[in-house]
This record gives sequence, structure tokens and C-alpha cells, in this order.
Amino acid sequence: MAVSLFDRFGFDASAIAKRLRLVELDKAETSALGCSLQQRVIRPHIDAIVEHFYDSLLGIEGFREIVVEHSNTERVRDMQKRYLLGMGMNCTRREYFEERLRIGSVHQRVGVPQSLYLCTFQGLQGILIDYIPPEIRRDRAAFEAMIRFILKVTALDMSLAVESYCAARVSNLKKSLISERDTSDRWRKLAVTDWLTNLHNHSYSRRYLGAALRQVRTNGSSMCIIMADLDHFKEINDKHGHLVGDEVLRIAAARIISGSRAGDEICRYGGEEFLIILSDTDLKEADEVAERVRGRIKRDAIHSRKASIELTLSLGLAQARADDSVDNLIDRADAALYAAKAAGRDCVRCTALTEQ
Repeated sequence: MAVSLFDRFGFDASAIAKRLRLVELDKAETSALGCSLQQRVIRPHIDAIVEHFYDSLLGIEGFREIVVEHSNTERVRDMQKRYLLGMGMNCTRREYFEERLRIGSVHQRVGVPQSLYLCTFQGLQGILIDYIPPEIRRDRAAFEAMIRFILKVTALDMSLAVESYCAARVSNLKKSLISERDTSDRWRKLAVTDWLTNLHNHSYSRRYLGAALRQVRTNGSSMCIIMADLDHFKEINDKHGHLVGDEVLRIAAARIISGSRAGDEICRYGGEEFLIILSDTDLKEADEVAERVRGRIKRDAIHSRKASIELTLSLGLAQARADDSVDNLIDRADAALYAAKAAGRDCVRCTALTEQ
């Protein structure tokens, strides 16, 4: 159920009384003055007042475009007439406050500039004063009382409308900021994510590896990397097509994730090559991870587009040294991968300890 603006802004009997005191509409004569404003000023001249007010608005640059874009002239006149016929009557009721709050929210939504919106109240005050009838004007005390009441009731209406106008604007700004932040987050994610496998991409893997190597130099921890390559992947593309090849890569990525540990960083390094970065891990532990990943890849055939594809993976391991650069470490893992390929594929090899 939608929350009313009255409740959203925290109004209750106490808040109404406080707002009325603020604009000095808490006096005993308020009700009588409200009835007099309606019976002797607004209702006898409602059409003329609305026409006068509307014509003055059309003379303001930009207002005509707002009306044309969001409404029509008759609708604007009807809205203004309903507003005027309620002005100053039953100011203590929640319905009065709700309507004035709603007016501000609507004007913000249709794009009426705040500066223009504030100025229209001053213009309305002048028009209402002009329509005070002669019999009131001849009574100086009554005339001054009516003018003060018009100024006070328009101040009340303006305070409520501007309150909701500003709140609606702030809400829109917050939504825009959230949308911009979400868009920025999506772009940042896209910049480091492989579109096919949803793994981190080549550029991210090198930045991540550089940071991990700095950690190794700082605290002397162990770190290994695994360079993995799908065997005979070109033949899969050639025989079954690239769409099947893409599906194989997605499935292979999922199986590599399932064989790795929580905290291992898995990236698509390029083509059918994957890089697994294992922090706080020595060669023995890395070999166990590599063997598990190799087993997951070949455990079941991949069924795609009526094709049954047996898939294997070759993996090369290298352990980081304190003086390693990203390129040096990658080169050693590549050398181990080539050794796995030369050994017949579907196996794990690591750089000889003497080369570490």
C-alpha cells in the first residue's frame, strides 16, 4: 500500500499545529477569514482569477513549453481552479496538507524550475489581493486582515509544496547517483571480465599476479601459478564450429572452478588458455589442485549440439620466487605447460626445482 505524502513527511496533529503557528494561522479568526476569502474573493471571481494567473504564467519564458509537453491548457486551468477553491479552508485537516504536498511533487515531476515555482506564489498573492472587493477595501481593518491572511495562507501552501518539491528532487538525484554508480560498477566489471566464461580476463590476471608477487616479496609467503590449456581445441572448432567451441570453453571454465579451491584466482588468459593463481601454496599443494582440475575436465564428455566431445587439459606449474616479475613467472609456467604437451598432453608438469 502506498504511503501518503502526509505520512511520509512525518505530519501529525502536532506537526500541523506547529506549521500553522509558524505562519500565524493558529489564530481564532483563521477559519472566518478562510470562509471570507472563499465567499467574497475567490468563488465570485474564480474564472477571472484563474485566467489572470494563467496568462501571467504564459508570459514567463519556458512555462509554455512545459504546459505543451506535459499537459494541455484546460487541464492546467482545472487544476488551478481546484487548488484555489480549497485555499484557506480547513487548514488544520490532513487532506489540506496532503493536497499541497502533492502539488509540489507534481510540479517537480513535470520539470517546473524551482525558481519559477517560487515566483508563481508571489504572483498569485498579488492577483488575489487585486480581487478583494470594494466593500472590504473600504474597511481598513478588514482589508489589512484579508491581505495578511492571503500572505499567510500562500506562505503555508508554498512551504508545503516546496518541501515536497525539494524532497522529490533529492530523491531523483539519489536515484540518478545510484544508477550512475551501478553503471560505473558494470563498466568496471566488464573491463576486467571475459565475456564468454565470466572469468577475469588477461589484463586483470596480470595486475592481480603483480600484486600477489609484491605480497610474496613483502612477507615471504609461497605462491604458485598453473597455466592450463585445453588439448586439441582447434580441432573442436574446426569440426564442430565456433558456437560449440564457445560452449566447450564455458563448460571447461566451470569445471576448472569446481576443481579449484575457494580463494584461488582463475582467469581466462587467452583463447583456450587459463591461468590459476594460488596464494599461500607450495608446489605440492599446487600439484594436487592441478590434478584435481585435470580430472574434472576429462571426467565426463561434453554434449553440445548433438556432438559428444571428450576433453582433456594440459597444465604447467611454477612456484614464485622473491625476485620474480610477472613475465618471468609466466614464462616458467609456460615452459612447464609445453613440457606437458610434449609428454602427450592430459598431464601436469612443473618447472624443475633447479629452475625455480
